[in-house]
Amino acid sequence: MTTLIIKVDDDSTELFKKILKEIPYVRDIAVEKPALSEPSVQYERIKKILDKAKGKNLFEDIKDPVEWQREIRKEWDRDI
Repeated sequence: MTTLIIKVDDDSTELFKKILKEIPYVRDIAVEKPALSEPSVQYERIKKILDKAKGKNLFEDIKDPVEWQREIRKEWDRDI
């Protein structure tokens, strides 16, 4: 016997299960929901990075954030 793992959009899960149940050689259908949805996973990664950076004063040398961003954008606009 072979086990297949298939990822399906949440809104299509029930329809896909219904189709699979109609196939005679499908023995079992197991639904595994992820603990966190994709955006939450990204959120958790960013939160973890920010938590690590807490208290390290990473941007203490930036006096004017607007001017700092303007300078960064000038670098992006340069022709290389």
